[in-house]
Parts: sequence; structure tokens; C-alpha cells
Amino acid sequence: MSTHVQEIKDKLDIVQVVGSYIKLDKTGANYKARCPFHNEKTPSFFVSPDRGTFYCFGCQAKGDIFTFVEKFEGLDFMGALKVLADRAGVKLDRTADRHDNRKELLYEILEKATAYFEEQLAAEPHAKTYILGRGLAEKTLDTFRVGYAPNDWRRLRTYLKDKGYHDEDVAAVGLIKKTDKPSGDPYYDVFRGRIMFPIADSSGRVVAFSGRIVEDDGTSPKYLNSPETALYVKSKILYGLDKAKSDIRKRGYSILVEGQMDLVMSHQAGFSNTVAASGTAFTEDDGADSAFGLLTRLSDNIVLAFDSDSAGQKAIKRIGPALALGMNVKVVDIKGGKDPADIIKADPKEWAKALETKKDFIDYLVDAIVDSKAPPAVIAKEVKQNLFPYVAAIPEDTPRFQAIKKIAERLSISEDALWKDLQTFVKANPSRSAAASAAADAADKPARLDRLESIERKILGLLRSKRYFGDDEAKEKELVAIIGADRSKAFEALPPDDVAALTLEAEITYGDMPPPAANKEWRILLLNLEEEYAKRRLSAMMVDLHKAEKANADTAHLIQDIHVLTKRIQEVKDLAEKA
Repeated sequence: MSTHVQEIKDKLDIVQVVGSYIKLDKTGANYKARCPFHNEKTPSFFVSPDRGTFYCFGCQAKGDIFTFVEKFEGLDFMGALKVLADRAGVKLDRTADRHDNRKELLYEILEKATAYFEEQLAAEPHAKTYILGRGLAEKTLDTFRVGYAPNDWRRLRTYLKDKGYHDEDVAAVGLIKKTDKPSGDPYYDVFRGRIMFPIADSSGRVVAFSGRIVEDDGTSPKYLNSPETALYVKSKILYGLDKAKSDIRKRGYSILVEGQMDLVMSHQAGFSNTVAASGTAFTEDDGADSAFGLLTRLSDNIVLAFDSDSAGQKAIKRIGPALALGMNVKVVDIKGGKDPADIIKADPKEWAKALETKKDFIDYLVDAIVDSKAPPAVIAKEVKQNLFPYVAAIPEDTPRFQAIKKIAERLSISEDALWKDLQTFVKANPSRSAAASAAADAADKPARLDRLESIERKILGLLRSKRYFGDDEAKEKELVAIIGADRSKAFEALPPDDVAALTLEAEITYGDMPPPAANKEWRILLLNLEEEYAKRRLSAMMVDLHKAEKANADTAHLIQDIHVLTKRIQEVKDLAEKA
């Protein structure tokens, strides 16, 4: 295996590999970017082509091409090895050691089963006719490796047993089950008489299956999915991500649908930035390696396109983890009991139009309340039940405040009253989305402090190196105007070793940056710095607001100050983006 690793490293340049995931800008002998592993606006992520490594000054992420792919795509080492081997044109030979690595053996069993199901679809005319009749093209069947599980109790088990695989290992990936009968054959096939959709991880390795019944017997479920296994955790897998990830990066947003047919029909119609949730479990985890965590590294923008039936609408309302991760969530409002596959089969252009009419998630929820035309007392209850959990899950104060403002305007409710009710809701519902919000806030604050420290380090490095501005007293005054005299004195008192480290970091970061570029970088850094300091003030004001509400004191002046500050934060963000 070590020879494969070195061969791949010899063939792949780290700049090309990392640059295929994120935008890199050359700076001297190195390359820089905004780090994909933590939120930042000022680049602190560097790639060294000479060393073949990357490093982030902000979150200390580091490693080589394998580490980067593992971390970015949420894969284990073998998954990253497969991705990079495919890219380098290196053929991996794992047969020699697969029995010493059980996970590799399980992947191999799933791959054999996938190929078997593909063969069976070609051999069963009724199954092929059925799936083609649902609107899928032959090419799509091949691309997604769609297959068929014969309506037989033990055909797959016999096939894999003849290939030398043990029942215990086949059962471990959810393909067969043990019977309760004391005599006879102890195992039977889980999937029978079903169109089989292989579910793959980000590297393209099959980890599970979803089977759609061909002939409804009135008792079996329409879809049957693999259980969770050592290879398959539903909350961390998105169907089609291996095929969609490139287009999600290119188009700047992902489309999330519910079912396999919605997914394959979307890709067939050209909407190849579409992924599908593995059941409803995608909402159970909001960690960095969750399904949503992986999507945020590709794009913060996500469009929900769930069925218009009750199950689809319930799924839309389990989107809290995406909001907690700071994603920009929009919803396609599908009407008439249809799903994306139905619309695409009838006319792909209609699906394109539907995507163009997507709504902001909060707007979508507010519209539902407005459309209900309920009396004020009922509307107040709807707001608490159907809006507050999502507003509470928003991780930053500014967009949360903007959401409350929007709700107040649309429903003609006092902002002050809404804030008071929201705080009451958060206290009374620690186990609901408010708890997720608190966790998101707690997780976000250290990252925000890290970002502030990173910005300050860059600013001080630029000032102290003398390479970029010399002794520019005007820039010193600009900095003091934002941070204040006390903080400025603390910077001036830094030990010589710290100053030397800051100047070295700046010179590595910015190289021989010409004066116009240095001044532009300075403007952006100051704006980012002002934003971070303003966010701290806003957090303190929110605490004061809560205290005032608790004491039944007048909050009008605080609300006004918060308005002014949130407006300034947005102005600073806009100026930084335009700089």
C-alpha cells in the first residue's frame, strides 16, 4: 500500500489537487485560500508545492493530499486513496491484503453485490421494462449502476457464498438476515423483487442499497433500505454526492431531494448538483462530518426540494442542523401532491421554473402561517411552534435578528414582543432546536475568536514588518480607531519574539506584495476587524436586552441600538466583499 501512496504523490501535484476543491491564489512561492475547514473571510490557508503540504494559520489544519481529501470529503484513508488513485490513473490491488482488513472485505462484498444486481436487471425483462417506464434512460441506469434483486429468497446469498464470502460478513453489510427457524437454511436475502439503487460514499465506494419494489404485494414497503452498518451511517451519507460534488462547487449551491428516483431523474435532466437524503436520518447530526457538514464545504447554499405530501413537508421542517451550521436554506414550494421526479418526467423545463421560484426558508414558513388565515391567537401559537425552533437554531445574532424583523413585519407583530417570546421559548425548550442553537453558538464563539486573533495577527504582521507600509502613522491611527487605546497598548507591549513571529508570518503570507495590493488587503482586514468587534458589541447588547426584558424595563432604546449596529455589520460585510 505504501508504494501506491508514493506513486500517487509522484503523479499528483498538491496545488492541482487542492485547487480542484477550493480557489487558490499564488503568493510568492506558495498558494493561499480561505480555509475550507473553518469559517473565515481573510485567507489563512496555505499550500506549499515544494513541501507537498498544506497548513491553516487559523485552525491549524495540516497535512498532505491524502489528509486534505480525507478531511474535505469526510472519508477514511482508503476512501481518499481511491479518489486520488482514480485521479492519478493508479490501479489499486487490494486482493492481497483484503482479508487482513475487514472493512475492505465488506466493501468488496458490496461491490460484488452491485455487479450482480446489474447483471440481473439486464437478465429480467419485466424489471427493465418497469424502470424504463418510470422515465429513466439506459445511460442513467449505467451511470447510477441501477440493478435488480430477483424475487427469490436465497439467490444472492448463494451467489456470494459460491464466490467464497462468509454469511457473517454478508450479513454485516445488511444483504442477508438470519432466520428465527431452528432448522433449514439459516439465512435469507433481504432484498427480493426490487429495483436496486447502490448508495455510495463520496469516493464512489458502495456502502448500502435502497430497493424499490416492482410488484406491490400490499404488505411490503415501497422502499427498503439497508440498515446502518460499519460502513453506512445514514446521517453522514448523501445519495449521489460522489457524482454531484463537482457541480455543487461549480454552481455554488446544492439541491436536496428525498428519494432515489428524484435524484436520478434530476441528474438525467441536467440538474447534476442534486443529492438525496438517506431516509430522514440526515437531520440527526449537525457535526462537521455530517451530511450537511460535507455540503457546507462545497457550498453554504442549499435548496430543499421535497415532495409536497405530508412526509415531505415534515422532512422540510427537520432542517435545523443546516441552519445551525450557518447554511443559507431555500425551499422549492411544490404543490399538488407531486414530487421532483413526477415534474421532471412530465417536463424538465417545469422543474427549472420551479427551482427559480424557491423561497427563503423563513419566508416559506411565514407564508404557511399567512396562508392559513388563522386568528391572531392561533398565529401566535404557530409562531412559537413552527418558527421559533428555527430562528433559535440560526448561529449568528445578525441573521437571527433579521429573521425576527421579517416575521414581525409579515405578521404585524411587535419586534419587542417577539424577542421577549423567543427568549422565553429558548428557556422553556432546552431539548428542542433551541438546544441546537445553544450548541451552535457555543461552537461558533471559539471559531469567531480564532478568526479575530487571525485578523489581528495579520494586521500586526503587516504593520511591524516594515516591508509593506514602512512607518505609516496613519495606518496605526486607523487601527486604534477600531480596537481602542488599551488594546493598542497591549499590542505595543508584545515581546520581541512574538513580533518577529508575526512579521515572518506576514512575509510568508503576502510575499512581495506591491503597495496597491497591500493597501487593498489592509482595507479588507480592517473591515473584517471592525465586523468582529461589532459582533462582540452586539452579543453584549443582546445580553443587556435580555436583562431589560427580565426586569420589565423599557427596551425601545436597546432595540434601536441593535438595529443600528446590525445595519453597520451588514454594511461592513458588503464593503469587504466589494473591496
